[in-house]
Amino acid sequence: MDLMELYNRDTIEQDFHPQKLVSLLLDNKFPLYKEQVTFERGDSVILESNREESPYVYIIESGIGALYIGNQIIDFVGEGDFIGLHHSQAISGSQMYGEALTGKMTAWRLSLSEVIAKMMSIQEGYLYHYNYMRLVYERYALKIITRNDTNQQRIESMLQVIVERFVTDRIDSYAKIPRCFTRRIMANYGGISNTTLSGVLTQLEKEGNIIFKSRDILVLNNLFFK
Repeated sequence: MDLMELYNRDTIEQDFHPQKLVSLLLDNKFPLYKEQVTFERGDSVILESNREESPYVYIIESGIGALYIGNQIIDFVGEGDFIGLHHSQAISGSQMYGEALTGKMTAWRLSLSEVIAKMMSIQEGYLYHYNYMRLVYERYALKIITRNDTNQQRIESMLQVIVERFVTDRIDSYAKIPRCFTRRIMANYGGISNTTLSGVLTQLEKEGNIIFKSRDILVLNNLFFK
């Protein structure tokens, strides 16, 4: 019987969660080459490496970053997320890389070939990889689907992503968007201009769904549960 037949989706999500994969890869019982690196805001996180001709993989320890293909942000990463685990050079003329969004972002840098080898050396290792890839591509698929939405719907979807994955501060009934998500960053991720973004945010403010407070954007907690 194939291992996939022994597990349902809920079991795979729980038992092979990416956080457990992080612990597995950083476990010193089966050490891999790794080094801790620190990035300042705006620094690029390059995947290419001359080490054994294998690209790098980064495990984010603290801070928030963005993942780019070319000049387009395709995802955000935070504590416990990876940059480079699903790296591919198959897209002609494109370059995948990361960028630190917070004032400081720390990460563990590993060799992609060693990471894959370690996962494949474990009986259920491919389930860790499968579950991680599934979660990532579900996020990508959702982003692609929203390209046909109105500008306001796309911005609301983006704010939902940020609130669900990165918000730690709340004020009364509002979630405080981390300041690293600047208008430039949000407009890039949403695939719209800064002017269009400002117009949508102003409309959301008029509707009472967000509040501008000094340099902060506060999002109504129940905005996404109507």
